[in-house]
Amino acid sequence: MATTVARLLAARASLLALACLACPGHFAAAAEPLVQIGSIPLKGVEGRLDHLTVDIRSQRLFVSALENHSVEVVDLAKRRRVHRLTGICEPQGLLFLPERNRLLVCSRGDGTCRSFDATNFREGPWIDLGRNADNIRFDPEAQLIYVGSGGEPGTGLLSAIALVSLLPESQGGQPAPPHSPADFLLDRPRQADPRMEIQLPAHPESFQLDSTRRRLLVNVPDAQTITVLQIGTNRFTQIAAWPVTIGKRNFPMALDAASARLFIACRNPSRLGVYDSGTGNLLSQTPCVGDADDMFFDAKLNRLYVIGGEGFVDVLQVSHASREPVRLAHLPTVPRARTGLFIPDLGMLTIAVPHTANRPAAVLLFQAKP
Repeated sequence: MATTVARLLAARASLLALACLACPGHFAAAAEPLVQIGSIPLKGVEGRLDHLTVDIRSQRLFVSALENHSVEVVDLAKRRRVHRLTGICEPQGLLFLPERNRLLVCSRGDGTCRSFDATNFREGPWIDLGRNADNIRFDPEAQLIYVGSGGEPGTGLLSAIALVSLLPESQGGQPAPPHSPADFLLDRPRQADPRMEIQLPAHPESFQLDSTRRRLLVNVPDAQTITVLQIGTNRFTQIAAWPVTIGKRNFPMALDAASARLFIACRNPSRLGVYDSGTGNLLSQTPCVGDADDMFFDAKLNRLYVIGGEGFVDVLQVSHASREPVRLAHLPTVPRARTGLFIPDLGMLTIAVPHTANRPAAVLLFQAKP
């Protein structure tokens, strides 16, 4: 009898787990630190999805649909897609500049970083970075755009581009003239020039700007290092290459600048490492979700959100009293959903979900709970 009851209870628990996976927003416990509040379908979008950015004023989310060769524009308030920007060869990194109302799009396929008016999506100045333009960051103090590119295989590249060179003349921009007759054949009549560049041993993945020390901290997975670049007036200087010993394929990175802590996640094995961002000393390491590709630090709640392609997002509490983060939740998403964006102003984590046999591509919306 006891065995029969145990089997029935186990079966009931399994059914409940499947139901929670199908509709996590409806079954989430009130105490969970992250609760699903919605899902926005992206019908007709196929293949891998990459990075995201947001216009917080209009609550528009921009999603790189890499293999669909498009950028999907989603209205978070209305919970629907409102536009599709097409004709982009494998978009990856995205950056929205609210002061200029411009969207910057980095492409893997043709190695360009292109700028668009975010209202009418008319294209402006652009830059050719060679190949595999990927992650992108803005340095408001220096008015520079940083882009990682190259590699896969071969050396990588980190470029600094003056913002003014990516703006149209109507916004006070100073784009460079075309470099060759071939440029005139493109529907992009002017091209920007990098202010400074530095080669890296391989393709740079996620990187963070340490504005206090005027440095860039760069994950270089194929070299199994964190490369540290000092930002000068006219040049980058590599000042360190911290070895990553906790695992291989160190892709995502997040920075808690106030506490001088740098977080990285490795895929082989799946480990989260905490480093002193000043010295590069490893402070702690702990298991985390597999196939991690994006990670965000929530400064308000002192939490990390690690998104993994194995189909989960980890929520970890970061304590000033302890070097090692504590996992609060290991929440199911969808396999191969490994990129997203945390929006601090909304306390919202968005996760990009590719098309599967059972559901269209979508953006999952999660609300952070204290």
